[in-house]
Amino acid sequence: MKVLITDDLGDIESLERVIEELRGKAEITYRPGIGRKELLREVSKYEVLIVRSRVKVDREVMEAGERLRVIITTTHGLDHIDLEEAKRRGIEVINIARQANSVAELVIGLIFCLARGICIGDREIKRGRWVKYELIGMEVEGKTLGVIGFGRIGSKVAEKGRVLGMRVLAYDVRISEDRKRVAESLGIELFDRETLLRESDFITIHVPKTRETEKLLSTREFELMKKGVFLINASRGEVVDEAEMLRAIEEGKLGGIAVDVYSKDPFTDPVLRKLIGNSRVLATPHIGGQTKEARVKTIEALGEILKRISERVG
Repeated sequence: MKVLITDDLGDIESLERVIEELRGKAEITYRPGIGRKELLREVSKYEVLIVRSRVKVDREVMEAGERLRVIITTTHGLDHIDLEEAKRRGIEVINIARQANSVAELVIGLIFCLARGICIGDREIKRGRWVKYELIGMEVEGKTLGVIGFGRIGSKVAEKGRVLGMRVLAYDVRISEDRKRVAESLGIELFDRETLLRESDFITIHVPKTRETEKLLSTREFELMKKGVFLINASRGEVVDEAEMLRAIEEGKLGGIAVDVYSKDPFTDPVLRKLIGNSRVLATPHIGGQTKEARVKTIEALGEILKRISERVG
């Protein structure tokens, strides 16, 4: 079985262990940063393709990968893979992301940064300005946290919010019975989206990018929110109408924004450049899953999956 890894998985030691354990069962080629043209030339040699969100696995790639049996992504989102085309060709798609806790911890950190003006304080003191009396923050205990999307990441955020003494409201279009039980056990209230938007002091989004979720938050949704609400997006840039989000922060509807994801290049897109330049917007470069622990867990899970696949594919 031949395996191609197209992206940096981060923990080389863990990856080397996996490669050694699979010696004789799988021939693994590690090509982080491989370009699209080269991928199209090389992919025909492999039964298994392992990617992150950088690599778009579309019809063209699958056509070139005539031996492809399995596509593995180490991300939570699947929007970089043409799932319908994979299904049509009988190619199995497996998601092995182990970043839920890392993303959830980042979100909690961003909540504190917004609530207490931590990043503003840091920025201003480095400029020689003592802004102690301007930074009147708020405690998060007793506040309402609205979690849109109650999957692996959303439920982790909700759980941590409860530990902080927050009232947690959750909304999901398709919530399973298992997730309902999780919510009940954690004391998390399941509500419709409108109620969540109206009552929350902090809103955090954790939904995949699909046709249904594109611009899930737009003009009407921002109008429903209470004045001064804090918004965190660590899922996908496309799930929020970024132009409307910019308008909401400029008009004072939102108390602050934290974004870790963007629909376009934030350095060249005029809306996003203006957004990240706003003093009440905290912007990070898609670091939600960027922890040593998440990388090690992901590679360990990858090793287990490859062992099982090698028994089937050979």
